[in-house]
Amino acid sequence: MTKAFLFSLLVLLLSKWSVAAPCCGGSANSLSLISGDDSAQITTTLISSQVVAEAPVGGGIKYRKTHDNETTQTLRIDAATLISDRWQTGLTVPVIRRVRTRGTHEASASGLGDVSLHVGFEALPDWTYSVWRPKAMVFITATLPTGGSIYDAKELYRIDSRGRGFYSLSAGALILKHWGIWDTSLVIEAHRPFSRTLKNEIGDLNLKPGWGTSGSLAVGVTPMSGDFRIGIALTPSYESPIATEGVVSGQGEKVSLWTSTAQLSYLANEFLSMSLTYSDQTLIQASDNSTLNRTFAFLVQKRWER
Repeated sequence: MTKAFLFSLLVLLLSKWSVAAPCCGGSANSLSLISGDDSAQITTTLISSQVVAEAPVGGGIKYRKTHDNETTQTLRIDAATLISDRWQTGLTVPVIRRVRTRGTHEASASGLGDVSLHVGFEALPDWTYSVWRPKAMVFITATLPTGGSIYDAKELYRIDSRGRGFYSLSAGALILKHWGIWDTSLVIEAHRPFSRTLKNEIGDLNLKPGWGTSGSLAVGVTPMSGDFRIGIALTPSYESPIATEGVVSGQGEKVSLWTSTAQLSYLANEFLSMSLTYSDQTLIQASDNSTLNRTFAFLVQKRWER
């Protein structure tokens, strides 16, 4: 089960722990694939994130003042199950609470975030050992705008926005490989949000988002005991500008974001594992037009044997 443990935690590491501002960039996916010898799994994740800076249009970094505090707490449930030997399906449900305090003014809101559903296929199984051949999975994800967005927000600081506000589809691949105590993985994906129309008393506003993409490269090591794993990952993402037509016509700005992650994982028993993750979006100062977060996450994953 050590191999399945590594693969499962790798996929979890590649999930987007960092909770970016709902208006901004990031992967459209937040999924947990079954990548080991299991029939089903449920992952419960507690995430605490704080906005510490902004990356202005054109890049650079601008740290927030001490009187401006914005935090997000998320409870996320990821469930996945096999539907055949190589096909699987899954669901991600986040519940989010956002709080922002600026001086004497405070606003907070809680509710459901964007729900996503995915289908995965084991395109390249590892039924026999190979020194060079990896294991590969492909997936398709549908994201529903159940969390609202800055376009729908009504509260102060738009604190009641917990999603991007668009239906979207994405497709990607997960590639895994391990050599002894070392493992590595790569995720690549592209997503396309669908256009929507905002209606109000002054007229209609058509929002037309473009393509987005993200990737993640992770490396990990498991000491000889096999119970602990230490991993690091780098996750860049990109969102095309959003065009507007109607009462206001124009072109927005692109969004890019770089997230660095470190993780410590523990295998409690054959079918139960835990992980502690720290993510920082300020370490690589190449982000553009986005808020920047520092995030801690703790997850517990339960698996069932195939």
